[in-house]
Amino acid sequence: MKKLLLINPWIYDFTAYDLWSKPLGLLYLASFLRRFGYAISYLDCMDKYLEIAAEKIKTKKYGAGPFPRQVVEKPDILKHIPRHFARYGISEQTFISRLKKEKNADAVLMTSIMTYWYPGVKHAADLVRRYLPGVPLILGGVYATLLPEHAQQTVKPDYIITGPGEIKTVQLLAELFDAEIDSGLFPESIDDYPPPAFDLIRHPDYLPLLTSRGCPFDCSFCAQKKISMAYVRREPDKVVREIIAHHKEFKVRDFAFYDDALFISREHHIEIILEKIIAEKANLRFHSPNGLFARYIDERLARLMYQAGFKTVRLSFETSNEKRRRDMFSKVTNKDMIRAVGHLQNAGYRAADLEAYVLMGLPGQSLEEVLASIIFVHNLGVQVRLASFSPIHGTREFDKAVARGRIAAHIDPLLTNKSIFPLSDQTFTYEKYRKVRTFTQILNEAAKRGFPLFTDALLGNSVRKVIGQIK
Repeated sequence: MKKLLLINPWIYDFTAYDLWSKPLGLLYLASFLRRFGYAISYLDCMDKYLEIAAEKIKTKKYGAGPFPRQVVEKPDILKHIPRHFARYGISEQTFISRLKKEKNADAVLMTSIMTYWYPGVKHAADLVRRYLPGVPLILGGVYATLLPEHAQQTVKPDYIITGPGEIKTVQLLAELFDAEIDSGLFPESIDDYPPPAFDLIRHPDYLPLLTSRGCPFDCSFCAQKKISMAYVRREPDKVVREIIAHHKEFKVRDFAFYDDALFISREHHIEIILEKIIAEKANLRFHSPNGLFARYIDERLARLMYQAGFKTVRLSFETSNEKRRRDMFSKVTNKDMIRAVGHLQNAGYRAADLEAYVLMGLPGQSLEEVLASIIFVHNLGVQVRLASFSPIHGTREFDKAVARGRIAAHIDPLLTNKSIFPLSDQTFTYEKYRKVRTFTQILNEAAKRGFPLFTDALLGNSVRKVIGQIK
């Protein structure tokens, strides 16, 4: 039996936080490879339980929490950023000691996520070659898919898998090991894929969920269509059975939906799932790190969300500017947002329990547009989740930024990191971005207390004068 070592590499960044973050694609791949007879070993650089006793781990509400962090020297290209740069995850010593135990691995498969996290991928790959010389290294994931040439030149894997990886990986391994493939084991539908290998997680505080793959939309800032398969949904009954089975086996209550389009055809999908979860009376909690489409939240869906235990509700809003929304193929209007918040409040949520993503730093976006969007959300009593724009290679927004001369076509991925506000310029500087973020934090504190600042005319006029100081 051939043995494969699967690696989730470190994050190198100015900030990182475990917000229901697991390498779900890698865990799906692990279970798929087991189907074909491979023995799987797993090394997760982001697993804090590898070197910290469980009773000493500090987790926040619902299982989220900080990653271990070690400040490292900033790459030269980021020296101008006045923040600490860090490696998030386990220590290098722990990684090396685990690698040394994998001398009998026949191949190493490594995933990758954000393109600007490639230093973690490169460092892990360098150590693999040093301590497992001659073992084939296969790289897949988001970074490998969006920037295969950069990955080949920088990480220097033996092989690269782009796009959905399960079937391609099995075919590549069969070539490497001169093995035959039982084609009868290939899935005929999305529900034929085995569930993720959650048994590989040392100490799960929560588990991720994927009830569909892909996305039917084509937002200008998103690269999902280059990364995933065409949009397809799983059968609701099978989703619920899997959730309940994982709840019983791994003793977790918290589940995070990773879907990009969870509410599409809601009456045939998510509403059925939530109804069945309610009937199970399992006392579960659900979270949405990805933005939910406010347009599809009606009275019935809001009620089902509340009754099923949907605790973290993040709405995908992006901007209150109608022209930009049309250009971006955005999925929500201002009226949709107002209506959705109303339905959620009527279902039992406080407005302060809700969050909405607002994008900042889009090509050609003014400071006034960002502030208008922030204040629009705040006036609904909803917390603003300010999302700094990252120009993702292969998207229309990336091409716009290149066409406007804001970034180079072959920009180093490190300079697309959303933490450094990639498209800052002399009129919308890095320092102004930071002030807007601080301003948003102040508004969110007011929202948590049920005290939107701009709904009172006298206060609103006074606060607007303060905003002028940001410019």
